[in-house]
Amino acid sequence: MSIKNNDMCRKIVILLIAFSLYAVIISACAGGNVVIDMPVVSDYESEAIVEIKNIWVGVVSGPYGDMFKEAIFPGLEKMGYTATFIYYTDYSSPNFALDRNEIDINIFQHYAYLIDFKFENDLALTAIMEIPTVSMGIFSNRINSIDELKNESTVSIPDDASNLARALRVLESSGVIKLDPFIDKSKATLSDILSNPLNIRIIPTGAHDLVAFLDLCDISVINGNYAVSGGLNLLDALYQEVLVDNYVNVIAVRTEDLNKQFVRDIINVIYSDEFRRIITDPTGNYAGFQWPRWFHEAG
Repeated sequence: MSIKNNDMCRKIVILLIAFSLYAVIISACAGGNVVIDMPVVSDYESEAIVEIKNIWVGVVSGPYGDMFKEAIFPGLEKMGYTATFIYYTDYSSPNFALDRNEIDINIFQHYAYLIDFKFENDLALTAIMEIPTVSMGIFSNRINSIDELKNESTVSIPDDASNLARALRVLESSGVIKLDPFIDKSKATLSDILSNPLNIRIIPTGAHDLVAFLDLCDISVINGNYAVSGGLNLLDALYQEVLVDNYVNVIAVRTEDLNKQFVRDIINVIYSDEFRRIITDPTGNYAGFQWPRWFHEAG
């Protein structure tokens, strides 16, 4: 069929549609039976909350997946919950997975990292509870004391913004460097180093690679979860940080899920005597962890 004939067919179809609409309007004006459904309030009501009984938990290598299994899940299991664990090798994947509804919670990150990450990536995620946390430490396979560092020694630190700033504060508190006192040290960068007497060479790298860098650098500033999963003894750290509030680890959920029962049940389990008993056991896996402020206040 020619283009011209196609145009003719289209014109005929348009005329037929227009005629049909005209007939409907005339019928309505003449008292016909045309029914127009107008929107009602129920059309705009939010969907009913769908509760879950199998919780998909996102974790990163380290002690926090074990903490959920050993200290949190037993209480949830008594309430009829089951759990499926999804393991990730880096810090960004669990937050993206949570945002995409691939998991229901994640437990691996401190509050400062969550805040930075969710705003940088426009994610609607919320922390629901602080948990006992293992601190960042300075480790080495080459020296036995910070005092043994020499001129132009090398140090590897995490490369994400919040943990890089944190590592710089650890280096400062251990006496290796000094930061500009007039900056917000929670946002410190390499350019904020005011004094570096030994001309230490700082190498930012992925947090998950820091244990491997012990064979490449004189010292590494390593997040606690990767130190544990990498087989390091926390007591072998040349220096351990004292955590401030924003660097205590948290459990995160989608903001839209805050009102769901499983969230309330997780919080209740963490406040329970059984959770406290496991965490405070001096011979247990969490004896060296630092406790969040609420843990002291509730004790």
